[in-house]
Order: sequence, then structure tokens, then C-alpha cells
Amino acid sequence: MTTTVQDEHRKRSKRRHGSVRGVRASTKAMAADPEPTRVPGVPSLWRHRTMLLLVAATIVLKSLIFAPIGLWPLAYVCLVPWLLLVGCADRAPWVYLYSYVLGAAFFLINLRWLHPTTGYGYVALCLYLALYFPLMAVAVRSVVRRRRWPLTTAFPFVWVGGEYARAVVMSGFPWFFLSHSQAKVLSLIQISDVFGAYGVSFVVAAVNALVADVLIARWGAPGLRFGEVVRARPRLRMAGIAVGVVLVATFVYGQVQLHRGTLTPGPKVAVLQGDYVNRVYLDPNEDVPDTEKMRLYLDLLDRAAEQKPDLFLLPESPWYMYLNPEVRDFNRFFRQCFQAFQDRASRLGAYIVTGAASLMRTPNDLVTDQRIYNSAMVFKPDGSEPDRYDKVHLVPFGEFVPFRFGRLRFLYLWLNSFMPWSGPDGTGEYSMFPGKAFRTFAMKPRSEPGRTLHFGIPICYEDVMPYVSRRFVSGGKPTKQADFLLNMSNDGWFTLGVQQPQHLAICTFRAVENRVGIARAVNTGISGFIQPTGRQYGLVPSASATMVRPNAGFSVATLMVDSRYSIYSRYGDWFAVICVIVWVVIFLDYWVVRVRAARAEAAEDHA
Repeated sequence: MTTTVQDEHRKRSKRRHGSVRGVRASTKAMAADPEPTRVPGVPSLWRHRTMLLLVAATIVLKSLIFAPIGLWPLAYVCLVPWLLLVGCADRAPWVYLYSYVLGAAFFLINLRWLHPTTGYGYVALCLYLALYFPLMAVAVRSVVRRRRWPLTTAFPFVWVGGEYARAVVMSGFPWFFLSHSQAKVLSLIQISDVFGAYGVSFVVAAVNALVADVLIARWGAPGLRFGEVVRARPRLRMAGIAVGVVLVATFVYGQVQLHRGTLTPGPKVAVLQGDYVNRVYLDPNEDVPDTEKMRLYLDLLDRAAEQKPDLFLLPESPWYMYLNPEVRDFNRFFRQCFQAFQDRASRLGAYIVTGAASLMRTPNDLVTDQRIYNSAMVFKPDGSEPDRYDKVHLVPFGEFVPFRFGRLRFLYLWLNSFMPWSGPDGTGEYSMFPGKAFRTFAMKPRSEPGRTLHFGIPICYEDVMPYVSRRFVSGGKPTKQADFLLNMSNDGWFTLGVQQPQHLAICTFRAVENRVGIARAVNTGISGFIQPTGRQYGLVPSASATMVRPNAGFSVATLMVDSRYSIYSRYGDWFAVICVIVWVVIFLDYWVVRVRAARAEAAEDHA
């Protein structure tokens, strides 16, 4: 009877752990065997305290690399502790659990600026984003422990594949990419015009993987000195050479692109920045009337006009107003707003671009009797009806609730009831409609009236989405469709201090990817300018003490126009798609190995 029980125990242990025979079936059994059998060449890691320390180290290091702290050199080692955990821990279930904990803790800590706007949505988003860490860990662990490959050969592809998935799945949330930490390292980020921001993430991830490979190899062969490890392992040596070549090539390419001499002066632009923090539940005593906001912005515009800019840029929704004729003609305040912009554009001989809402009555529409859009209005010097762009990429739960129409409307009603904008009874429908196309507009600088320049207007979160700016610049055509971009945003929803510099860093990559200058006007900041090389300049400083709002101000500068039509603008995220394919192939290889092992064990048990 005893022999039968022991045989059954051995079979269960073999099925649970595959070829790693020495790992016990429980934490208690593991404690009884302090030195379980290891995968050859891979160190053993099984203490929970050590694994927790590695998770905590990654959270801390990765949190320090992003703005506003911005310790960008740490980006090249911030993932090393997690890679050691993934590659060396004996028990796969614990690896995936700790990986999820790492992701959840990182996002909950670093996306806390979302909480004041949407508490439930903030938690749900963080818990969803955390899923990508264990999904990446599966592929990375398979490479190290099953195929015995260096991390450097696969981890950069897996990491970039994960970033791309985060950017497109469920509307996408491309925040906290490794590349974003390098926004001010101009020599490094120039490769974005070929590979997108994903190329920079790939380089940084490759360095992390190489460092982890060296530590794993040295840990597994303690007799070797640190400098001898790479030379002692052929695959690791080749991986080290490859990473070195990639780094050198990246910086050489960056220096060449920075000195190409393709920039020419474009229009002179004035960006206007208010200072109004928005809150979902605003104390009536803290609310600022729209008339006061209007007076401040018009005062900033009139002061900036002394420098004779060609174009004035206001933020997204600087105050509550509808400027389309279907609504403004029936509201006195909206008519006043419209007339103030129209008169100034004609008098100053300049273009004025401002954010506003647009409402279209659709009484014959079977879906809804009205449609609301988040719009950018372009007032022209000739006094004609302003042009309009309606935001295409809306923010889920911020600007619309999914499943509003169709068979899943019951789900929409349930989700909408949680939204603070749906009113006290949870039945109000605030969802906007997306625009139908990415429009570009033409202008003529007053200094060169014979020259026509074209621009697009990504609104708020649209500048975070790589494909949006690319669509403005490319339009799917063989020639460049936009010479520069105007980004209007309202970051006043996210308090002050953390979100604003992160948003600016992300926007920087849109300039380099598409080789366009960008002017940003952002309520509460950070407003300013970005060259096609990624250099930030003309950022709005705090205004003088004479201003009513301490952070309100304006900046006037010349936007630079780049003659280059980048590979990224033409072909998009081709590199990131390749990385996703590699990630999927590794993942499938992992499952094939598991299935074959299970079949072999079943055959052995049957025999």
C-alpha cells in the first residue's frame, strides 16, 4: 500500500512540474527540501521574501524613471529584478502571481492622478493593465527555462509586444512606456521616426535583459568573475555584442538626424494657458464662472497679440460654450463668445483655434435626437464661418460609455449609472459622439503670405495615441499632409504636478515620429512647443503676480517645419506588430511544449 501511494505521488509531481523533478508539490514540502533540483545553468529562487523584494525593487525603480522625477538612467536596469524573478523562481504559479501584483501596485501608485476623476474606473484600469505582466512573464520564463536562450534574444520583443497591446486593446492606454522616460535624451529618441516610440522601448528593454542575463549567468556559475561571464557563454556573448551594436547604431543615427538641417521656420504661434482645476464634484464656493474664465483667456490673447503671432491656440474647452451655429444662434452668451473670437481674428489678421463643444439636433434620427461632439474651432482672418474638427478618438468613460446602442444597452445603462456625470439618479446620458475623419486645415503666415501650411489638431488624449498624429500627418497618402500639429488639452481634471509633465513627455514622441513641430495649449499646463527633433522650448512659465491665476500665462514662439516625411508616418507600427508576432510565437511554443509533455506523461502512465 505504501509503495502505491509513493508511486502516485511521484506521478503527480511529474505532471505538475514537467522536467524539473526536484520541485515539491507545496510550500511545506519545499521548506523540507531547501535545495530543490535546478534547471541546468539557471539559479534557484524559491523564498517568498526574496521574490517580494525583487517585486518591490522593480516598482520603486520603474516609478522613479518617469516625470516628474525623471531619473531616466534607471530605466536601463529597472526591470532587472523582475526578470530575475521570472527566470529564476522555481514555481511558475508564484511567478505569475507576483508579476500581477507588481503590475497592479505599479499602476495603482503611478496612476493615482486618475482617482479624483473616476475612482472605480481608476481601479478597474489598473487591475486590467496589470494582466500584461504575467502574460509577458509566461513567454520570458519559457525562453529561459525551457529553451535555455538568453533573455536578450526574446525579452525586448515580448516587452514591446506588451506595450503595443496596451496601446490598442480596449481603446488603448499607451502610458508609461519605457521610451517615455527617455523623452529628453534626444540622441536616443530619433529612431522613433522609423520604429515609433516602441523602438526606444526595445533598446531600453534589451539593456535590461542583458544585465539580467549576466547576473543569472554569474549567479549560476559563481566561480567566474563578473567581467568573464559574457565571454564564457557563447550565446550570451553574441547577445551582448548585438545589444552593443544596437546602442551604437541608435546613437549614431540620432546624431545624424539631429544635424540634418531639414528644419525651416514656420508660423509664429501663441499658446494660452489658463489655471482652472476641474473636479467632478465641485464645491459651489470654488466654482469659477464661465464669464471670468472668458475674460482671463481674452486678456491673455490680447497681451500675446502685441508680439503679432500668426495663430493663437487655446486649450480644449477653456470654458463651457457651444460655437456651432445650430446652438449659438439661440444663446446670448454663446453668441458673445463667438463674436469675441471672430472680431479678434479679423482685427488681428490671425487664426484663432479654440476648443468648444458642438451640438447637432437630429430629430429624424432613430438612434438619438441630438449628437454632442468635442470640437476644435478654427477662426480665420477673413471673418468666414470657422472650420471645425470633431475629436475622433474619445476617452472611454470620460467622454463616452460603451454599449450605448444595440443589444447590449442594458450593460451601458448599468455602467452609466456609476458615472458621476450621469446625474444624481444615474440616468443622464452625457456620452459624446466621435468625429468621422482626421481633418487638416490650411493657413498662410502673415510673414509669408504666398506660403500655405497645413496643420492637424489632436485634441487632449489624442496626442497620446500614436496612430492619431500619424493619421493627421499621413492620411494614407504618399505625401506629407500636415506641416505641424496643434494639441489642445484640458489636464485640469488631474490636479497639478504629476500628470502634466508625463503628458508632455508622451507628446514629444509624436513630434519625432512624424517629424512635425507641435504647439500645445493646456489648461493648468504644460503649454509650450516641441521641435520635430523632440526638443521642448517656450514652455509657459508661471505668470507675474498681476495675473489673477498663479499658473496662467502665454508663450509666443516660431514653430519649426521639417521637410522629412518619416518612415513611421508612412508605414505606422510595423515594428511593434512584428514584436507582437514574436511574442505570440513564443507563447505558442510554450503551449506546444506543455501539450507534448502532457501527452508523453499520459502515455507513460498508460504504459
